[in-house]
Amino acid sequence: MLFPENREQVEAIVAKAREEGKALVPLSSGAPHLHGASVNPQAETICFSRMDAIMKIDRRNRYARVEAGVTFERLIPALAEAGMRLNAPFLPRASKSVVASMLEREAVVVPKYQYDYTDPLLNVEVVCGSGELFRTGSAAGPGPIEELKADMCLPWGPGSIDFLRFFTGAQGTMGLVTWATLKTEILPSLSNLYFIPADMAEPLVTLANGLLLNRVVDDCVILNRVNFAAAFADSAQEESDLAVKIPEWVMLCRICGFERYPEERIAVYEEMLLDACAKAGLSALRELPDCDGLAGKVNTMLGDCDRRETYWKLRRGGEREIDFLAPPSKTPALVDILCGLEGKCGGDLGITIQPQVQGRAYRLEANVFFDGSAPELPEQVLADILPELHGNGAFFDRPYGAMARLVYRDPVSTEALRKLKAIYDPDGILNPGKLCFTGR
Repeated sequence: MLFPENREQVEAIVAKAREEGKALVPLSSGAPHLHGASVNPQAETICFSRMDAIMKIDRRNRYARVEAGVTFERLIPALAEAGMRLNAPFLPRASKSVVASMLEREAVVVPKYQYDYTDPLLNVEVVCGSGELFRTGSAAGPGPIEELKADMCLPWGPGSIDFLRFFTGAQGTMGLVTWATLKTEILPSLSNLYFIPADMAEPLVTLANGLLLNRVVDDCVILNRVNFAAAFADSAQEESDLAVKIPEWVMLCRICGFERYPEERIAVYEEMLLDACAKAGLSALRELPDCDGLAGKVNTMLGDCDRRETYWKLRRGGEREIDFLAPPSKTPALVDILCGLEGKCGGDLGITIQPQVQGRAYRLEANVFFDGSAPELPEQVLADILPELHGNGAFFDRPYGAMARLVYRDPVSTEALRKLKAIYDPDGILNPGKLCFTGR
């Protein structure tokens, strides 16, 4: 395993790998590695854990620039000290690389301030497989970044091509990202958390559509009973106790107030929330019945990472998942298909639904929890259901493993990607065998 400490060392590693014909796979997060993108037996691992500098935090322009090894555990409190928060995924691992998470397009918890599926990622610096250095967006000017007059916040370009989109979701097959600028938001000075229970997911999806259309709520996550209990319990016993107290589905949403008139802002949005719930036949609760004290815990955890010794998805020993995007109109039907997995996988089925880009799409994640002794069953069952999900509108924009074979079936777009791969990584040394690059 190689441990570069700066960009120059990364460039030297890539140059040597090209000369010797050795493959490289990037790694920047701490264990466990759930999706396998950073695990490749054909390649030598280049670990970015020592490139962990928080290079800049700019509250005026609301962004942070961090190296690839910076984790959620470090960045979240650093931003809080500056009065800001990151639009982060739902309870990310403390040891997860922030840059890796954004490059993987993980779902964020505040869709209200997400304007593109790559948000909050803005610019990146990349060492391509060709050995060339490249910076995207307004960071692409010539010379060292310290001499650039650009704010490095504009993600588009250089030129008319959106290079940032090209590097996201690539699983390290096109280049090695050394640092990134990330859009941040102002830390709320006041917030109210609400629980909205339901027997089915469909009314909650419909409610979320209306709330986000009017930009009422900030944080917005829909969880079924299994994932809610797993996420917010601290032990197996607490998880079992919580699971029998909560309804089948719960939407968590927060209304936030900021530096100017926070009470008035919350009062206006609270009235809109309660009115929308009443029209939908739902109730917005400040605390779930028989769950005293849970609201304070959930409120704290929503704005943080999972700092517990055992990551919430791995408390039972093992986990397999399906992850995809869906349009709002098809989300309820796709949830029904996922619910059909119950009892077929040899483990409990958790489902998380997250609206993205102000509700224009929903990120659905199904988690099968098992004891770790026989993972083949859930893997096979999940693989078998992929074509049905795909045929009913699921878009697998993060295609790990078997999903890649389903996604890259179009010969025209696949061949175009292979031609780009030949330009950016002509020797095929970066994470070979992943995505549609099995032949390189």
